[in-house]
Amino acid sequence: MHIHRHHHFLLNSSFNQQENNDLDDIDQLSIQQPDTTSVDPVIVDNTDENIIYANINNDDFANQWNISSTNILREDKQINLIAVQQLYTRFLLEMREQHILPQTIIQSITTYINTSQQPSTAVNVSVNDIRTTIKDIEQAIVFSTRNEYQFLLQSCKNFFNYTPPIENLLSSNQMKKEYSYHISIKQSLKKILEKGEMLPFLIENIHDQINATQCDPDLIFSFRDCIKGKKIHKQSFLIQLYVDDIGVTNPIGLKKDQHKLTMVYFMLEDVPDPFRSMLQCIHLTAIYYSKYLDNDEKIRKFYDPIVKELNDLQLTGLTINTFNSQLLFSFSAIAADNLAAHNVAGFQQTFSSGNFCRRCLIIYENRLIPLTDVHFIQRTYSQHEKCLQLLKNKPHIKSVFGVVGPSPLNDLHNFDPTTSFPGNAMHDFFEGVCPLIIMAMLKEASGLRLITFNGIQNRTENFAYGEFDTSNKPPPILVKNLNNNHIVGSTSQKYCLFRLFPIIFSDLVEKLQSFKIYLVLRELLDMILAFPQRKSWLPFMETLAINFQCMMVDLLPEKVTPKIHYVTEYPKIIEENCPPVRFWCMRYEGAHLYFKQIALQSNNFKNIPKTMAQRQQLRQCLLLSNCQFLKTSEEARGVKQIHMHQIDFKIRTLLIQRFGQQLAQFNQTLL
Repeated sequence: MHIHRHHHFLLNSSFNQQENNDLDDIDQLSIQQPDTTSVDPVIVDNTDENIIYANINNDDFANQWNISSTNILREDKQINLIAVQQLYTRFLLEMREQHILPQTIIQSITTYINTSQQPSTAVNVSVNDIRTTIKDIEQAIVFSTRNEYQFLLQSCKNFFNYTPPIENLLSSNQMKKEYSYHISIKQSLKKILEKGEMLPFLIENIHDQINATQCDPDLIFSFRDCIKGKKIHKQSFLIQLYVDDIGVTNPIGLKKDQHKLTMVYFMLEDVPDPFRSMLQCIHLTAIYYSKYLDNDEKIRKFYDPIVKELNDLQLTGLTINTFNSQLLFSFSAIAADNLAAHNVAGFQQTFSSGNFCRRCLIIYENRLIPLTDVHFIQRTYSQHEKCLQLLKNKPHIKSVFGVVGPSPLNDLHNFDPTTSFPGNAMHDFFEGVCPLIIMAMLKEASGLRLITFNGIQNRTENFAYGEFDTSNKPPPILVKNLNNNHIVGSTSQKYCLFRLFPIIFSDLVEKLQSFKIYLVLRELLDMILAFPQRKSWLPFMETLAINFQCMMVDLLPEKVTPKIHYVTEYPKIIEENCPPVRFWCMRYEGAHLYFKQIALQSNNFKNIPKTMAQRQQLRQCLLLSNCQFLKTSEEARGVKQIHMHQIDFKIRTLLIQRFGQQLAQFNQTLL
């Protein structure tokens, strides 16, 4: 018996009726045959890239986490009350963390089970034994969810190794205590790496990349192949951080800033490429209200546990039960948008004046100077330390070359505030430069009377997107969007529009001066998004970047924003770090959606950081309860025995092709 299916029957009788009807139909069509074959139905895992701000079906969202409903009792053991309680606890975890059901509904399920037992009046020899058994099962189920304490600290801790988040006191005011919530990186890594398939996956991926670069030293796969990667241990696993502020309420509501949270995630960079987009590869490590991080002391206390754990992992490593030696780790980089990067690195957070770049000493007024005429001095660690010392010696000075204070991560080994925050292609290109160039071309076409605003709207509404672009189909560009100089849509939709622009407006682009800028940017972007990359590409990429900046200054000087300058930094970023797709924010932004759904469903904002941290740990319990953390094959939800002649002819043919002569000989008479 699968406990999830049993309670699915209790909750939704119509589903059970439909299933029975389907079985009746099969029975009516079946012909009795002596031989049968068991066929395991396979679940199709569709992990399409999710849209950041959209209302999506919870089941579709769960697919991105690869949550299986497979029975956790893998061995043929006798089912006892402890097993029933364990199965029921996992069922409740699925309801809470896969389907995002509120706790009140979870408790109502238990209440229904508790009241469903009816007194029996029939005369039966074993009725007392049956009553006793049912009563024992009922008590085991009720005990699992009597209250939140029983569910978290008894059932989940006993059966799924639940670890509560750690409270971290930030405030010095004893009257009003303020806590951030920290999830141990070491504990998270230990749980993940003790899953049987994880270490072989990581080690094999590292060895494959090392072997490829030894055969062709020009290739760039990861942080190890670049300048900064030469300083780390070659056999260590790479840890990357991500920092961002998110709003968990209506972004245009009155309380949009009141419940804004600062989130810190980490990810193992060495996860093989087929699995990197899975959301369970991204792990929460710290969370707090953004509005309370209002002074340097609180910020330092917030990041201190992360710094200490990462330093310990880099210096002493980690011991796990499934490996007989120490595992070493190295910090690589911090992914973030420009505002978050400047905030954590200690640079000014305004981009319309002064030194707006964290990698060089350009000032805002010099952004219009073509790079063919000037070279801006790059920031260095020693020069940055001199700026910090000057700020310390002269407190009345607020900023020195854009530096406003020390980073809370300064004590982190291998951290450099001038290089550890590489550019983010998602924000710099997809959300920045690409929409800007699209709007410039459309405005030029309209100014030349080649097309009207209504004509632009009609073309984008009626364009037939191909099969591979349908999931990222951008919304039409409306007249009001053109008047507001704003391209709407998700990041993926904007990139799709940018790629297909020459096709949508094929009769216009050759007549536009700004299309020359598009061609240079398109070639540069294709090389930046390539993986793996080559060191020999970097000089040509730098030439393209300089040409792009010079053409912008010449043709569209009013559109030269700081992100135009950031584009020119990418060849240097790749040389120091690794291909930009390794540290962009696309999947990190997707991980935010889970927490936004929790806030929407729970509608409880009394201590939302604690709620988020607890729910993250519960979801981790659910994910780790599967056979494999990163699934290499799909898992069957159940097994049903059917006759071969009932299977569609095309499927039978595929089965024969897959299993060969063995299957044909086994059931030859039925084919």
